Amino acid sequence: MNWINPPGTIRRFTWHQVAQHWAASALLGVLAVSAVMSGTVGAPWGAVHVTVGMIGAALIVYHLFALVAIGARYDLSPERIAFLPLGWEWTRLGRGPGPTDPVGKFAPEEKGDYLAILAWSLLLAGSGLMLRWPGRLGIPGPVSYAWLRAAHAGFAAALSVHILCVHVAGRWLCAPAPFRRGIFSGRVPLEFAEKRAGWISELVAAGTLVPVPAEAPEETERESLRVRNLLEAGNRLAQKEQYGEACAAFEEALRLFPEYAQARFNLAVARMKEGRAELAADQFRLFIEMDPFNPMAGKAKDLLETIARGKGETSR
Repeated sequence: MNWINPPGTIRRFTWHQVAQHWAASALLGVLAVSAVMSGTVGAPWGAVHVTVGMIGAALIVYHLFALVAIGARYDLSPERIAFLPLGWEWTRLGRGPGPTDPVGKFAPEEKGDYLAILAWSLLLAGSGLMLRWPGRLGIPGPVSYAWLRAAHAGFAAALSVHILCVHVAGRWLCAPAPFRRGIFSGRVPLEFAEKRAGWISELVAAGTLVPVPAEAPEETERESLRVRNLLEAGNRLAQKEQYGEACAAFEEALRLFPEYAQARFNLAVARMKEGRAELAADQFRLFIEMDPFNPMAGKAKDLLETIARGKGETSR
């Protein structure tokens, strides 16, 4: 697809996510080494293992908090949540990719991989905390403690095998080089993002990508260029959270070219972020009415529902 002044790379991970990834990787490496050494050398490495394990458990709690606060909000549709495979995605995990499968922001294999890492990590952290404070957490005796130690070691082995054989092999070694570099920089080339329709829809909604209109307006070439410049200016202002100025730019673009669906959608989003929900809802409805088959029509309906829910909560 053609874009107006597209960026060369697209952000795949925030720096916050990159930092969490590498902190977790470092902690897992130290835990593996200290577990082996504590079984051979003894006490000093055991203390290291316990200390690093507590830090790892705290990181998992923090990561879960970040997921709830940022990545799994009530206003996000489930298919946009990175660790939650749904419906056909579970089927695909069993049978492999199919030619008619939808292409969302996250591949089902990525979701399944992430979910498995979360599950094994939680079991590992939970059993580790029970080993650290067996009396307080209700471990009845030495036999139960021994079983718990065996389970803890099993969870650690399962997590290690999954990371080495699935996560590293599938998400890293088999991925194209630009995707592998993305775990360091957090960014990937635009052409990789374009292969995922769900990802592109989010980037368009955020104003990061501005599509070239499929049909040029009937105005003169100079007016057409002005419309595009106004849309770009509005997107830049919206990214700076200058929503009033952004709305003015989008409205001027619509005055020159009333059928410009992208400008109308962006105006609605800017009005919503400005806190003028009623005006935003009017623009979303007009956008859907004028261009019901637009790829962003579904997103517009979701945002309309969000506005309606907000009104309901306010009225209560």
